[in-house]
Amino acid sequence: MTEKETNAVPKAESQAGSRPDDGEKPRLERAAFLAHMRHELRTPVNAILGYSEMLIEDARASGCETVDDLERIHRAGESLLKLINELLDPEQLEREGVDIEAMGARARHDLLTPVNAVIGYSEMLIEDVAGSNAAAMTADLERIRSAGAKLLMLIDDIVRFSAMETRTNDFPKADTAVAGMIEDVVSALHPTSSGENAVQAAASGSILVVDDNEINRDMLARRLMREGYQTATASNGRQALEMVARGGLDLVLLDVIMPEMNGYEVLRRLKADEALRHVPVIMISALDELDSVVRCIEGGAEDYLPKPFNPVLLRARIGACIEKKRLRDREVLHLRMIEEQRRRADELLHVILPHEIVEELKATNAVKPKRYENVAVLFCDVVGFTPFCASREPDEVVRHLQQLVEAFEEISIQHEMQKIKTIGDAFMATAGAIRPVARPALNAVRCGLDMVASARSLPAGWDVRVGIHVGPVTAGVVGHRQYLFDLWGDTVNTAARVESHGHNGFVNVSATTWSQVADVCEGASLGQIRLKGIGMMEIHEIHGLRQSTSPPTNGNASTDRSRERRLP
Repeated sequence: MTEKETNAVPKAESQAGSRPDDGEKPRLERAAFLAHMRHELRTPVNAILGYSEMLIEDARASGCETVDDLERIHRAGESLLKLINELLDPEQLEREGVDIEAMGARARHDLLTPVNAVIGYSEMLIEDVAGSNAAAMTADLERIRSAGAKLLMLIDDIVRFSAMETRTNDFPKADTAVAGMIEDVVSALHPTSSGENAVQAAASGSILVVDDNEINRDMLARRLMREGYQTATASNGRQALEMVARGGLDLVLLDVIMPEMNGYEVLRRLKADEALRHVPVIMISALDELDSVVRCIEGGAEDYLPKPFNPVLLRARIGACIEKKRLRDREVLHLRMIEEQRRRADELLHVILPHEIVEELKATNAVKPKRYENVAVLFCDVVGFTPFCASREPDEVVRHLQQLVEAFEEISIQHEMQKIKTIGDAFMATAGAIRPVARPALNAVRCGLDMVASARSLPAGWDVRVGIHVGPVTAGVVGHRQYLFDLWGDTVNTAARVESHGHNGFVNVSATTWSQVADVCEGASLGQIRLKGIGMMEIHEIHGLRQSTSPPTNGNASTDRSRERRLP
């Protein structure tokens, strides 16, 4: 659509947001018909120009002698396009007193000459290339000839309808196709209220106007403010980049020719910046050369409008750009929410499962069960927890238990132990099952000693009983809705029995465990004790660590203190 046509569009919009009344309808129907005819005439002309340009390129590349005639066809097509724009100029045809029938006759006279040239040269070329090396051109030449024939039919339609309107002041409604066409184009020229509301709904947002001319900046900013936009202005490219970097802008209207930094460079820098490239840019410039338009679009501009711009077209394109940005912003927000939910789910998964197990689960969507040798299993149970619960309020019980479990979790980390789970008031942890450690049994003993001391120092003043056994275990993840990493085997059962049959307030270990820590621990044997489901087993209670015992590799301060601990 030409600039003159777009300037004519507002004339059809006499009542924004409502359908035209009966008095206005004939004028709108005429405008709709002429707009349709301009469209219909240009379609075959575009085909003539497009196919002839490609044929000329091919003919020049192959040295074919048809170049001259093809150029004549192309020049005729250019003449047709120019005549159509002049004869069906909407501003001229909207003037009162225009003789529509005379316009139709003139259109037929002026258009027939170039149309006949197109048809005549294309038919001659079809005959010339038949059976030659250039026979491949025939299909495109046939398309050009068909486009010329279509133009002849359309020219006759213009003459026929212009004569009818002169006599009846109305277009014939018997032709249902024409009537439907007119109604469709009237709707396009005169939007319904819902379409107008959609434009108004988009008229919000923050726009930066960048132009070195103060009058241009003021005029455009004021026009946008009337449309309901918040506006800011910049007089050069550097200032524009600084303002965009501050954020909060929905669109940039950018002039091309500016001192210091032109619009091309501003556009390049915006699109090269990962944080700013999402801000849409519409170029507005007096330069309307195709090369400038292509350069801006290829550089990432959303659109390119020549000065002087049509306000209706500007409003529509601004609305479209801002709406597109809003959709992108919603998409970005949605992705951020998904990422946040994924992060929270990942954190929750790490709370439930050991880090190594989580990584395996994320990588393979499964955790393969494994057997581990020489794993120290620790159970720690609160002495007298049941009567404590019976004499306390539930919130007090849970508060004290929460303090204890948090302390035990920190102690486990300090001694390179992996918490497995809590079972009521019992705490289970292991050393050497997932991450290898030099002496799993010693890590577990150190951890147990700190647990006993920590439990006594907390407000509840609990005594705890710790049991440790070392041996092979099977480990894996069970459950689907609620994952649980767990250990199975005789080692786990034995550790639980050692804890339940040991002395209160002490770390109790099996004979196997004692054999691995006796060189660094002080303790005493409790003798042979019958363990349910296991049989007779010697249990030792740990009294403390020898002074010469070196701390674990992590060198934690609490571990240093445990070196000197002696239990009564």
